[in-house]
Formats: sequence, C-alpha cells, structure tokens
Amino acid sequence: MDEVTNRLNIEPSETTKVGEPLPLNSDKHYFSTTWKYGLGYKETLDVDEVLMPIIEKLESKVKDILCLKKDYDLVAKFVIVIEIHNGYSPGLPIYTKASKLAADIGADFDIDLYAYPYSEPEEL
Repeated sequence: MDEVTNRLNIEPSETTKVGEPLPLNSDKHYFSTTWKYGLGYKETLDVDEVLMPIIEKLESKVKDILCLKKDYDLVAKFVIVIEIHNGYSPGLPIYTKASKLAADIGADFDIDLYAYPYSEPEEL
C-alpha cells in the first residue's frame, strides 16, 4: 500500500489489509487488501460534483496506475455510493472524461444505491 501511495503521490482515504478484522464484526476478516481514495460523503443531487475532482486528480497518473496494476496484479474501480433520502434521487451522468479515464486504466464503475424510506405529504 505504501508503494501505491508513493507512486501516485496521493494519500488514501482508507486502506485495509487482507486478514484484518472487519470493523463491525471481529469474527469476519477482509478477504483482500485495498487502497481507496475518495472525498467522503457529500450531500448533492449531482454525482458529477463528487466524481470529477477525483477524475481530475487521477487523470495525470494513468501510466503510474497501469504500472501498479501490472506490477502488483491490482484491480481498479470507481465506486459510487448514492443515498436517496426523501425521494430525491441524483442525476447519474458518466461524462466522457470519466469514462475515458476508466477505459484508459481498465477500471469498472460500481454503483450502489441505498433508498431510505420517506413519507409522502398528507393530502388536504
């Protein structure tokens, strides 16, 4: 993980190591090592507001990412987690800049949706 951090010159927002216990269930363990970079939770109806700063930070590092993938047999993913509250769901455009970077580094998009219950306004 230090090699990924050093070569990309980016501090990860989270790392895990294979065999470490999961935080909420010490009986289960991580089955893989991960290096994650993200901006954390942001309340917005435009996924692009969160995705584009990450794309812009990584787009100059394509060669480094490809070398790391080859040297360490890594997998690259863009994981987008959307929480829907009160029935408001965001737009989910994946613009050319993001899809090009994903294609260049061989990354998939993994999009998770969590819809939380809400109550309709009462009719008068």
